[in-house]
Amino acid sequence: MKKFVILVTLFYSLSAFSSGLKTEVEAKKLCDTASSQFGNGKISESFNILKQHWPLPDEEISALIYKTKSQLQMVDSRFGTLLGSDYISTKKAGNSFIKFTYVIKYQKHALRYMCIFYKPKDLWVLNAVTWDDEIKKLFD
Repeated sequence: MKKFVILVTLFYSLSAFSSGLKTEVEAKKLCDTASSQFGNGKISESFNILKQHWPLPDEEISALIYKTKSQLQMVDSRFGTLLGSDYISTKKAGNSFIKFTYVIKYQKHALRYMCIFYKPKDLWVLNAVTWDDEIKKLFD
């Protein structure tokens, strides 16, 4: 069977227009809420939750929402019914990066959903959101 991979990754430099989060707990809570919406099929709501902490122009987020919805339509027919999301792990890289990993559960398969935050000084800023079907990497 041909491997089906969906990968949406965006890394952008910080912007003066994005707001930051003071603690890792606040960053995780933001990603918890966004992944829950994503896991309930509410893609627009998920990205809109992240928007104020993600230094991307509104037009790029709108394009990302459209592309994500289009790709997930292909997944639905193959993976079955959407069942929600589960938190998996938190990993830190030094004092400047933190990644929260979740799974988006379907009846027949799952997707990894990750939020990466960057802390240049005092505040955490969303730096990347990634989702794919590489669930074997949950064990790396």
